[in-house]
Amino acid sequence: MAVLTISRELGSGGREVGSMISKALAYRFVDRERIIAGLKAAGHKWEKWTEGLDEHTPRVWEKYDWSFRGFVALVQSTILNEAASDRVIVIGRGGNYLLKGVPFALRIRIVAFLEDRVARVCEREGIDEDSVRRLIERTDRERAGFLISAYGLDGKDPADYDLVYDSSTMSFDRIAASITGLLVEKDLLRDEKSASTLKMRALAASIEACLLTKLPFFMSTLEVEFDREVICVRGVVRLPRERALVMEEAVRAAGDVPLKLELKYRT
Repeated sequence: MAVLTISRELGSGGREVGSMISKALAYRFVDRERIIAGLKAAGHKWEKWTEGLDEHTPRVWEKYDWSFRGFVALVQSTILNEAASDRVIVIGRGGNYLLKGVPFALRIRIVAFLEDRVARVCEREGIDEDSVRRLIERTDRERAGFLISAYGLDGKDPADYDLVYDSSTMSFDRIAASITGLLVEKDLLRDEKSASTLKMRALAASIEACLLTKLPFFMSTLEVEFDREVICVRGVVRLPRERALVMEEAVRAAGDVPLKLELKYRT
């Protein structure tokens, strides 16, 4: 089946719409809980990052810290591997950017007028309006901050999605029905080649996450991507033993899949 990504403003009803689609099509969520499980599986060191997983804006030092890069890589690896396993709804965290170019991925965003968002969150959480306004402002800022740090984009541009729905002018039921119909159409674009390509992209993400979380040294440049027919590992190292470790870990993570290694020494 097609893959769905939902970007949403707090109080816009994105999760509610996702739940309707999940029940109708037997899709599962790739959300905070699912990603936390992926982080914990990577080891105790990464569990601390789950405390700030709700798309917080990284501090300046975090943006350039090896651990933050490893954290982002683990999140991306989890999303891509879940997406490659079929029948998933990816909630937030840049899923629309990660699945760009996948023919059978439907990338949508749900927004609403601020007053409607405030009213919904007040009713759902049972807290006062002023507190909700502050919560929405902080959440919007932190989600955009995380996306900028991870992808260089803030998630607000309609061009980054296939469709943007406004739940102030369209009911949750109608939005869910529209998306369900579009998913059926998107599923027709799924074939062996496109599914295989997504699996290779997911494997490349897994290899990059492995390198970023297991190597005992810092690499100023590291990139792992599926390039047409082969997974390519590119990076800059300082010493021959570092190069050997990168090759060893990459080959282990890739399994039987061939790699193209483009590792240069720092000059």
